[in-house]
Amino acid sequence: MKINYLKNTQSFGDYQASQVVWIHTSKDHLVLKFAILNKAGSLVYRITDQPDGEEYKVSENSLTEAEIKTINHLVTQNYRDFEWDIDDEEDLADLLGFFGENLARRHCIEQESKKKPEVVVDYIFDSSEAINYEELSQIVYFKKGVTEDEIIEDYLLPELMEREGLDIIHMHIAEDGVVNSYLVTVQDYEID
Repeated sequence: MKINYLKNTQSFGDYQASQVVWIHTSKDHLVLKFAILNKAGSLVYRITDQPDGEEYKVSENSLTEAEIKTINHLVTQNYRDFEWDIDDEEDLADLLGFFGENLARRHCIEQESKKKPEVVVDYIFDSSEAINYEELSQIVYFKKGVTEDEIIEDYLLPELMEREGLDIIHMHIAEDGVVNSYLVTVQDYEID
């Protein structure tokens, strides 16, 4: 099978996650807590991702209106199917939580790749057609020396094509503490 795809770099600006904590509750729910820092390393906001799909809880928010617009622009560049009304408090919390969660995922695989002798890949399969609440997310490890294109073409794209209706991969690839993030979109494919 020949798969034609676009690989675009995802940008998160000068923001980074810190103090990332994943909590598994006794009811088998996952709660995520983290802080988002600016380029200078100053706290700009904190997030608690509530269990059971509840809204993100934003605290210590010191973002300016310009910074909120910048984050909104970064998210819509990376995830074109999302739109938020940044003047609405709930939408703003969703935007900041979603953006921060992606930074938290990057942070975690960056830290993991510093400890492991492998290439660490965190990916989410998604659909360009509709919001997919059943996305497949996974972290996998590859031997050092494998290229990003080999990971995409030999592993991720074949896995993606096995799932009906999915045609996008949001991915973070880390090796020795260096993380690259991409949006991979299937354009078309031919069956040999």
